[in-house]
Amino acid sequence: MGNLHLLPHTDFSLSRWDAFIAASPQRVVYAYSWYLEVVSPQWQALVWEEEGIWKAIMPLPVQQKWGLNVVQQPFYCQFLGIFTAPSVELASVQAAFLEALSTHFRYVSSYSGRFLGEQFPPQFELRHCYTHLFPLDAPYPTLRQRYSPDRRMNLQRALRFGWEITESQDLDPLIQLFQENHAANIQGGVAETAYELLRKVVEVLRYQNAARLIYALKDGKIEAGALFAIHDQRIIYLFNAASPVGRKGNARTLLIDQLFQTYANSVYIFDFESPEKASIASFYASFGAQPERYSVLHYNNLPFPLKQLQAYRRKKASPQV
Repeated sequence: MGNLHLLPHTDFSLSRWDAFIAASPQRVVYAYSWYLEVVSPQWQALVWEEEGIWKAIMPLPVQQKWGLNVVQQPFYCQFLGIFTAPSVELASVQAAFLEALSTHFRYVSSYSGRFLGEQFPPQFELRHCYTHLFPLDAPYPTLRQRYSPDRRMNLQRALRFGWEITESQDLDPLIQLFQENHAANIQGGVAETAYELLRKVVEVLRYQNAARLIYALKDGKIEAGALFAIHDQRIIYLFNAASPVGRKGNARTLLIDQLFQTYANSVYIFDFESPEKASIASFYASFGAQPERYSVLHYNNLPFPLKQLQAYRRKKASPQV
């Protein structure tokens, strides 16, 4: 194996980075420099280089804590991982990258990636998670037949409910819907900084022509909304919210179905970006979506007493990372 270096993102060309990501079999919108700079301004990278040619790279969302650089998966970034050149097999480099991660950082609060099998060094704690994917590779009637009977029935109810569907550039109604109907159910609450970060994410996605924001209105009032990130033949269900009226009228089912109609019979894959909640995962699976595994890594080699303190905090907050 060639040279494997840890580099701050200021040490290399961002256009070179983005070109590498775009050509990688593992490419995903979260890994582009312009996305990372929003969700993790201090991001670094492990870079494997041979004779001046990059072979594999690993973006690392880095923060400063306790005077140390630590790795922490940011909001609005479901997973990262290792990105290889088309000629490089992920299996041939994964172990080396993970060893380097634990060598360079004393604390990995959480790091999510699509890793292979069980090739994980023993110093890492490991948790498997799943998103749900729905290929849009067939005409819409065929896609709709993949829905469960209950989902098709709820779609019919949504169609009878009399929704008005509209696209928008205004994110504020979606944030307000979330604050009023969902934020209270999230452990620890939602800080205003999380909404500010979402605004910045949407801004950079729009600059890349990679965002669609769709609302469902009843009697002229917005009752549900969905934000989609569309890039690299992948449509990510990035953020959504609904009022009680929106839920009763199956508005989000209709919003998703409308997008499926738009992108049917294409190379796009719809990524539900599933949270770790069984009821929501079941809702996404009812469209015929199939689970795709990714893994969340944790590593704690902090000095005493930080190591014990963080272990206690993490155990108390379980199952969160």
